[in-house]
Amino acid sequence: MGVEVARPSEAVVEAASAAEKQKQLSGRERRRNTRVKLDISLKLSIYQWEQEGSFSGQNIDGTLFDLSESGLQITSEAPLAPDMFIVIHFPQEAELPPITARVIRIETDGHKFRYGCMLSGLPPYVRIKLEQYIEDHIEYAL
Repeated sequence: MGVEVARPSEAVVEAASAAEKQKQLSGRERRRNTRVKLDISLKLSIYQWEQEGSFSGQNIDGTLFDLSESGLQITSEAPLAPDMFIVIHFPQEAELPPITARVIRIETDGHKFRYGCMLSGLPPYVRIKLEQYIEDHIEYAL
């Protein structure tokens, strides 16, 4: 009695091969969403706890490096800490509301810092606007 071994279809093999090739080309690519490369000046609101439960806030300048539906990468001269929540204020012409993100990765680049941020708590209407913005700028995809 032989056991029949099913062979994967050509489409499945091609898809797996393409995924593996993309992984090899990009190093350790973990992102699931398409990233759009941008160079947009923006403002970041940083809020920190002070004593007795009060907040202290400040606005700093930053530059949006890339954007996806689940995260973004920004650069700034201001040092931030991992797990810090920031509010990103886009320029008016972007027609995007302020978005909250959590700093999940920090790299030093000379006198600037590069932050990988995960978007947090996006309401559905903001997610739709973000998806449309990315779609409109997809020719800059990384």
